[in-house]
Amino acid sequence: MYEVALGYVVGSAASLLLFRAWIREDIVSGTLDMLIREDYVRSWIDDEGIVQLSKLDEGIPDVGEITPEVWAQFEKIIQEIKEEEDYEEDDTP
Repeated sequence: MYEVALGYVVGSAASLLLFRAWIREDIVSGTLDMLIREDYVRSWIDDEGIVQLSKLDEGIPDVGEITPEVWAQFEKIIQEIKEEEDYEEDDTP
C-alpha cells in the first residue's frame, strides 16, 4: 500500500517538473520568436550552425560621442527654423 502512495507522489512530482520545464522553454522560445519578428532582436546562423542574437541598438553611438561641431550645426539649424517662423508670421488684422 505504501508503494502505491509513494509511486503516486514520485510520479506526480516528476510530471510537474517536466511540465514546468516544458512551459518555461515554450515561453522563452515564444518570446524570442516574437522579438525577432518585431525586429527588436536580430538573429543569424553562424558557420557552425549556432543561432546568434544581437540587440537592435548595438553599434549605435552613445550620446557622449556627439562632437561640439555637431551641436553647433544643430543649434544653427534650430536658429534658422526659428527665423523662418518669425518671418512667416501673419500680420493680417
